[in-house]
Amino acid sequence: MLATNPALEGEPELVNSDPYGEGWMFRLQPANPAQINDMLDAAAYSDLIGA
Repeated sequence: MLATNPALEGEPELVNSDPYGEGWMFRLQPANPAQINDMLDAAAYSDLIGA
Protein backbone atom coordinates (compact mmCIF):
# COMPACT_ATOMS: atom_id res chain seq x y z
CA MET A 1 0.00 0.00 0.00
CA LEU A 2 1.40 3.37 -1.00
CA ALA A 3 -0.92 5.70 0.92
CA THR A 4 -4.14 6.04 2.86
CA ASN A 5 -6.43 9.05 2.73
CA PRO A 6 -6.04 11.07 5.95
CA ALA A 7 -9.10 13.20 5.06
CA LEU A 8 -11.33 10.22 5.87
CA GLU A 9 -10.36 10.35 9.53
CA GLY A 10 -12.28 13.60 9.96
CA GLU A 11 -14.85 13.11 7.18
CA PRO A 12 -15.57 9.41 6.56
CA GLU A 13 -18.72 10.40 4.66
CA LEU A 14 -16.47 11.41 1.73
CA VAL A 15 -16.42 7.74 0.74
CA ASN A 16 -20.12 8.01 -0.10
CA SER A 17 -20.36 11.62 -1.24
CA ASP A 18 -17.24 11.75 -3.46
CA PRO A 19 -15.91 8.20 -4.03
CA TYR A 20 -14.13 9.08 -7.29
CA GLY A 21 -12.61 12.29 -5.95
CA GLU A 22 -11.79 13.23 -2.36
CA GLY A 23 -13.28 10.03 -0.93
CA TRP A 24 -10.55 7.68 -2.10
CA MET A 25 -9.46 5.15 0.55
CA PHE A 26 -5.99 3.96 -0.41
CA ARG A 27 -3.43 3.87 -3.21
CA LEU A 28 -1.84 0.62 -4.33
CA GLN A 29 1.11 -0.28 -6.53
CA PRO A 30 0.06 -3.09 -8.90
CA ALA A 31 2.42 -6.04 -9.28
CA ASN A 32 1.82 -5.98 -13.04
CA PRO A 33 0.89 -2.47 -14.26
CA ALA A 34 -0.06 -3.80 -17.71
CA GLN A 35 -3.11 -5.49 -16.17
CA ILE A 36 -4.63 -2.09 -15.35
CA ASN A 37 -5.69 -1.84 -18.99
CA ASP A 38 -7.97 -4.87 -18.46
CA MET A 39 -9.86 -3.27 -15.57
CA LEU A 40 -13.33 -1.74 -15.91
CA ASP A 41 -13.95 1.94 -15.31
CA ALA A 42 -16.98 3.06 -13.30
CA ALA A 43 -19.26 3.35 -16.34
CA ALA A 44 -18.32 -0.09 -17.71
CA TYR A 45 -18.85 -1.66 -14.28
CA SER A 46 -22.28 -0.05 -13.97
CA ASP A 47 -23.20 -1.42 -17.41
CA LEU A 48 -21.96 -4.87 -16.40
CA ILE A 49 -24.12 -5.03 -13.28
CA GLY A 50 -27.08 -3.29 -14.88
CA ALA A 51 -27.06 -0.26 -12.62
